[in-house]
Amino acid sequence: MKPFEYDRKSTKDKEDQQVLSMTGQHEENLKAAERGGHTIVGTFEEEASAKQPGREQFNKMLLRIERGEADSILCWRLNRLARNPIDGGRIQWMLQQGILKAIITPEKTYLPTDNVIQMSVEFGMATQFSIDLGKDVMRGMLQKAKMGWRPGIAPVGYLNDYGGIKGEKKIFKDPERFDLVRRCWDYLLTGAYTIEEIYDIAIDEWEMTVVRGRKKIVRPIGFNTLYDIFHNPFYYGEYDWGGQTWQGLHEPMISREEYDRAQEIIGARGRPRKQTHENPYPCLIQCGECGGSIVIDVKKKFVKRENRTKILEYFRCGKQKKKQCTQKHCLRRELLDPQILDMVMAAELPQAFIDWALEKLKLTQEDKKKEREQELNRLQELHRVSEKKVNDFIDMRLENPTLFPADTFRKKLESLELDVKRCEAQVNNYGKVGRTWREEFIDKLLFVERAQEKFIKALDPKVRIGMLSELKESLELTDRELTFRLQEPFSTFMRGKLRMQAKLGSLEPINCRLPEVKTDVLEKVIPVWSR
Repeated sequence: MKPFEYDRKSTKDKEDQQVLSMTGQHEENLKAAERGGHTIVGTFEEEASAKQPGREQFNKMLLRIERGEADSILCWRLNRLARNPIDGGRIQWMLQQGILKAIITPEKTYLPTDNVIQMSVEFGMATQFSIDLGKDVMRGMLQKAKMGWRPGIAPVGYLNDYGGIKGEKKIFKDPERFDLVRRCWDYLLTGAYTIEEIYDIAIDEWEMTVVRGRKKIVRPIGFNTLYDIFHNPFYYGEYDWGGQTWQGLHEPMISREEYDRAQEIIGARGRPRKQTHENPYPCLIQCGECGGSIVIDVKKKFVKRENRTKILEYFRCGKQKKKQCTQKHCLRRELLDPQILDMVMAAELPQAFIDWALEKLKLTQEDKKKEREQELNRLQELHRVSEKKVNDFIDMRLENPTLFPADTFRKKLESLELDVKRCEAQVNNYGKVGRTWREEFIDKLLFVERAQEKFIKALDPKVRIGMLSELKESLELTDRELTFRLQEPFSTFMRGKLRMQAKLGSLEPINCRLPEVKTDVLEKVIPVWSR
């Protein structure tokens, strides 16, 4: 006979994980062809699932058989040809009509004269196997979802646990991308950047990438991927699966409040809201009564006496016109800006205190550096000792092969090698620890140094927005009065500043460099600074 050879293996479906590779199938088919004296006239190879009809190479092969280019099919098993009733029925029909003279496998040759029940049973078993496997997979994934671990590929910023125990695989933070994705959220939450601008920054400045699959293929992040990130509830700790919402056990990247605010910034159906006027404080100020965003109205008024058109900016509650809030008063911008500046001034610290604090922190940083060096030396010594134990244990076995039974030797060696790997990981990861609280504290001190001057001189509105987002925990407008609450550690700074003022009566004596402060003034404020 002159058969076409057909080899198939699905790389995605679990049904084919134990099946011979394409090369293995081909070798077995060649042996079967040689034993039967068949001449292979063509080979078709396909990496696709047979659960659904529509395989390209399979359909091409059958079409060429119908044209008379071959008279039979050579394959490793019948389930290589079909795992669905449509393709299976088509094969059986061609066999019964004599279009196919035989289906040849290494174990059996199926002929038109054979009982069709046997072939139907085998195709039916293959189909039922796929159905049962699909149910088992879905059942397992649903159970995983109930346990708090989202099935499927982890979103950008997280990694799947491909090496974990089956049924207990978790989702971990991606050490390379987690902080970058968080920065994308931070930029969006300022309200000063569009998604397009954030995407350009992520690509051009951060060179942000995504990694997919077990093969860990790395490629630049796509715009649609970034857009999906900002709509994915997974980042605040929940996920949708099987028509239900589940609470995840993974570490959230943002809070639910931040997610809701992001959706408000982006707009209702995932489209950026059309801005008719540029709000200098977008999504920063909330109504003190209903919690709605404070929006801006711009009106133009022609002043005949001055022969020019004036632009007037008013701030009001966004829910006022929907009759969901009783705050009816608007506040002009020239009355709001000074109140915003008051918040910045409240966070600013005297220069002498900043100099003193930085000097103290520098000393503690040097002590901490020595401690870290000592700890690293200790870990390196542990790694050296663990390696020596492995070498000594192997030498002991070589000198006296009968000293330990083979199983005992293997288990002990595995345990020692595991200790080596653990020590090696501790040494390698020691330099990758996150920023210490001291480093964060130094950044905060430098941030509020001359904060008022930085805010006033900032030409780019985005710089001002960024400063306010960093400082404020809440900004609320009620009856034209702005109230604010600073977030830590700025609120602590403000309380300390008030204590200094109470002690001195005025902050003027310490609004200079530390060496310029008088001795008697230092004697009064250093006890306050040291608290």
